[in-house]
Amino acid sequence: MEEQADLNILTQETKINVLPPKSTIIFKLLETLDLKTDTKTLEIGPGGTEHLPYLFQKAENIVYFGASNEPALIKPVLNDKIENKQIQFAKITDEKLDFQDAFFDCCFTVNTIYFWPDPLTYLLEIYRVLKPGGKMHLAFVEKKFGGHLPWTQLDFSFYVVDDVKSFFKQAGFTQIGVKEMTETVKDKEGKETNRPFIVISGEK
Repeated sequence: MEEQADLNILTQETKINVLPPKSTIIFKLLETLDLKTDTKTLEIGPGGTEHLPYLFQKAENIVYFGASNEPALIKPVLNDKIENKQIQFAKITDEKLDFQDAFFDCCFTVNTIYFWPDPLTYLLEIYRVLKPGGKMHLAFVEKKFGGHLPWTQLDFSFYVVDDVKSFFKQAGFTQIGVKEMTETVKDKEGKETNRPFIVISGEK
């Protein structure tokens, strides 16, 4: 019996609990994700790869896909912690994801919803590629706090929480949850300040 117990211990999933290296929105979001061994994750609109070493410490054998309108512009951060990891980048074409149905366990995106021509269309497509029970996590700065963001002069749209929750519901997501969080950013003078943001999550 003792030998069998030892085998059970060896085969149990081992999660690595490590604090995020930065207090920015992407790292704070990743900190909340409950990932399991062999999880297939999809990120919509990655701006780089700086956060990937932290993501890969969340569980064993995570597979990462990044989908972007311009994947060739994603600047990789060379780091020995992401060597030999399963990382792929794909192009989003006409708001379509080039993945089969029910492919991913988890999807997340940060500060992208402002630029989506039709958020519902994007969420429907994300819903399609998630497995049953898969989860979507979307982090954004709410409309009332968005006036001083650096991209406010571009073609974008801010949303309130109820708007985004409605998009999730219309796309078919259930178990919709809302978390209010803060990130630490630097202003134009280089002074650190806390800025609130929202994470909305839903399950397929």
